[in-house]
Amino acid sequence: MTTVIRRRRGLALLSVVVGLVLSACSSGPGQVNAAAIVGGKTITVDRVQELVRKAVDIEPAAQVLADQRKLDLLSRGVLKQLVLHELVDAYARENGVTVDGAEVDRLAGQIRESLQPLPTDGTVPADAIVQQAVNRVMDPVELARDYLLQLKIGEAAAPTLAVTMDYVALTPGGPDEPTGSLRGKAEDLARRMAVSSEEATRILEEEIAAGSQADRAVVFSPGANGSQDAGMLLYGTPENSVIAFQPSAEQAVWVVGVIRERKTDAQPNPSAAQDPRVAATLGPRLLQPMVDKVGVEISPRYGVWDIAAMGVAPSAAEATGIVLPLGAAKP
Repeated sequence: MTTVIRRRRGLALLSVVVGLVLSACSSGPGQVNAAAIVGGKTITVDRVQELVRKAVDIEPAAQVLADQRKLDLLSRGVLKQLVLHELVDAYARENGVTVDGAEVDRLAGQIRESLQPLPTDGTVPADAIVQQAVNRVMDPVELARDYLLQLKIGEAAAPTLAVTMDYVALTPGGPDEPTGSLRGKAEDLARRMAVSSEEATRILEEEIAAGSQADRAVVFSPGANGSQDAGMLLYGTPENSVIAFQPSAEQAVWVVGVIRERKTDAQPNPSAAQDPRVAATLGPRLLQPMVDKVGVEISPRYGVWDIAAMGVAPSAAEATGIVLPLGAAKP
C-alpha cells in the first residue's frame, strides 16, 4: 500500500513539474510556441513537451529527475539534440557529406539493443540520465545518421587540422575566491584582448612577463593529447577571434586565447587519423560555424545556446565559453 501511495505522489509531483517546465516555455524566440529556431526552421515547444513526457514514460530513471525537480535538465537535453540534428543536416547539405544507408540501419539496430533502463536508486548522475532518456525517445535511425555524419566530418578534418593560438590560463586565486569570479575575470580579459590584435599581443606579453600560465603561437592539433581535447572550442573557431572557455567542468580553470591561424591542410597527424574517438569528438565541434551561418535562436525560457558546449545553457552566465571577433570590443 505504501508503495502505491508513493507512486501516486510521484506521478502527481511529476505532472506538476512537467507542467511548470513546459508552460514556462510557452513563448518562443521569434514566434509563438517556438522553443528554438534553427536556420529559419521552428522547433516547437509541443515537440519538446512530447519528447519530455515520452522520456519520463519509458525511462524509469527519469523519475529521479522529477523527484529532484530537475526536469529542466531533460528539456534542455532534448532541445540540444533537436538543434544539433538541424545543424548536422545543414552541414551535410552544404558540404555534400553522405553516409551509407545500410550502415545507418546497422547502427540504429545496435542503438535499439543497447538502450536498457537505468537504475533508479539514485546512483546514476543526472547528466547520464538525461543522455539516456534523450537517446531512448529519439528516432534510432535519426540518431545513427547524425552520429555517422559527425564521425565522417571529424574523420575528414582531424588529421590535417591545426590551430595556432596565443593563450592565458586563469586559475583560482585561492579558496576564498567567490564562485563565478574566475569566469568574470576570463570574460573581462577576453573583451580587453578583443579590442585589437595589437592590444591582445600587448596584454599577452604582460601576462608572460608577470609569470602567468601564458604562451604565444602554440599549435594545437586534435588528438595530440587524447580524444577529449578534440572537442575544445578553439577547433571550431575562425581566425582572428578571441575565445574564453572552461576546458573541463571538473577543473576550475579558464583559458583565454586568440586564434591566430586555423589550417585545414597541416602536416598529417597520425594519432588523429588512427583514433576514431578523435573524429567522434571533433565532429560535433566542427558544426560550430553552422551556428552563425544558419542562425540558432533559443527561447529565453529554455536558456541560451552555449557555443563552447554546443548545447543549451540555462543562462548566459552559466555558459561555458564565449567567442569574440578581434576588433569587436570597445577600448
